[in-house]
Amino acid sequence: MRKSSPWLRFGVFAAFAILITATLWLAKPVETPPWRQNADTATEQESPATARDIREADVELTPFAFVCYNVKNWLSSTQSPEKSDEAKKAIITILSECDPDIVGLCEIGSEADISEIRNMLKEAGTDLPYSHYIGGVDTVRHLGILSRFPIISKQVPETEIPGTGQSMQRGILDVTIGINGAPVRFIGLHLKSKRIVPQYDQSLLRVAEAQHVRNHIDRILTNDPSAMLVVYGDFNDHIRSLSTRTILGTYRTPQYLSPVHVKDGHGEYWTHFYDAQDSYSRIDFVTVSNALKSHLDRKLSRVVDSPDWNIASDHRPVFVKFK
Repeated sequence: MRKSSPWLRFGVFAAFAILITATLWLAKPVETPPWRQNADTATEQESPATARDIREADVELTPFAFVCYNVKNWLSSTQSPEKSDEAKKAIITILSECDPDIVGLCEIGSEADISEIRNMLKEAGTDLPYSHYIGGVDTVRHLGILSRFPIISKQVPETEIPGTGQSMQRGILDVTIGINGAPVRFIGLHLKSKRIVPQYDQSLLRVAEAQHVRNHIDRILTNDPSAMLVVYGDFNDHIRSLSTRTILGTYRTPQYLSPVHVKDGHGEYWTHFYDAQDSYSRIDFVTVSNALKSHLDRKLSRVVDSPDWNIASDHRPVFVKFK
């Protein structure tokens, strides 16, 4: 029998490979867009008309400044490790210089600690009289929020993650703040760290936490697609990680959360220094729903690069201005 030509066999193989590649590409789900390295000059991509209509249905919103900050173990003296006075003063100086209207905090200990932060800020000239404090199964580190505007609603989302036998380590902070009549909802997070523990896989738990949070966000935005929502915190992973993409949701949908792209005065994006690995990374995020996206003041939003950042914490704060 006559053998087929090698070129013929190669052509058949190439055609088959192209067919398989095209099929997989067409079936590929929409993913989160890549990190924008040049956020100031990049052209903003529009979402579908439904999401665009939500953004353009402008509301009267008083301008306000928000800071997201992991203050690294601001714990009372009955807990360990105790925060030094030098580190506390550095944090208060950094926050006061930002002059925020709302501050979302990670890694605070007790309610006494958030009261201490509020009182020290007031002494420094930044009065944020309203606060909320919550936690998860971690009995040491909690979430808190301070506000110049009144907190008009507080929710306590379920911390147990269905089907996993695990719970949110630091809980989910969920409050609505009335900014001169306009309700803006803030959801604070601190996902599982990358520290390895024998009980479970830290990366899988972080993804499970993220999915639990995403389900909560979907319920909010399904019930009210025009909700002005800020989801922020220490996500403990990078922008393209599965856990972070899970929180952001499906790109170009009304439920998608847009990460606020910020950088410091040197054009750098990192928010965390991990001394054990001598690495700098961006793991602290502020994200917004479509209804708030048009209110972002991108020029004034930034990663705060105070010279004393490393005295204060191993994280740098993220400052976001809304107009």
